[in-house]
Amino acid sequence: MIQLDPELQLRRERDAKVRVVVTIAAAVCMIASVLLPHVTVVAAEDYGRSLLRVQYFFLKSDASAQGWGADVDQTTLAAGLNVTYYGLAMQEAGLVLSAFSIWALLTEGVGRWVRRIALVAGGLLTLSAPTVITGWRLINAAGVPAYLGVACLFSLAAGLIMIFGARAAKRRLDSTWYWSKPDLIT
Repeated sequence: MIQLDPELQLRRERDAKVRVVVTIAAAVCMIASVLLPHVTVVAAEDYGRSLLRVQYFFLKSDASAQGWGADVDQTTLAAGLNVTYYGLAMQEAGLVLSAFSIWALLTEGVGRWVRRIALVAGGLLTLSAPTVITGWRLINAAGVPAYLGVACLFSLAAGLIMIFGARAAKRRLDSTWYWSKPDLIT
């Protein structure tokens, strides 16, 4: 049996502990980004402020409908509603992809495609925050009062953790035996 160098063994254990902490931090930020308050229109607070409820409101909202007020700029409101919806949709897509790829931050060996999915998930989560903030600003500029929750900050944090974790996983990439020893095939 081959014994590992004690220093190398300690470094591997320390790296594993760091990966566990990073993965837990990413998971906590993702859960918080779903449950904490999101952007919402003041008049529609009865919809709730969690991600799925707010997403449903912005999906069904119509800027040309009555009830927004007479002095509302419909063009800016429509842009704000659409941009906010796109930001929330990016967050949901990033969360779904993260659910399938978060383990890439934790494991010793990582496949190329899982790492790439983690990078895409992190990118979507990171881009969702400024998109939601831009939509919120457009809604307010149209003359409709809206609240901005803290969920976008947790989405941004989760995205950055996923991106940096996936980039750090590049040195832990596994390759199949074919790529490491192609001479065995011929």
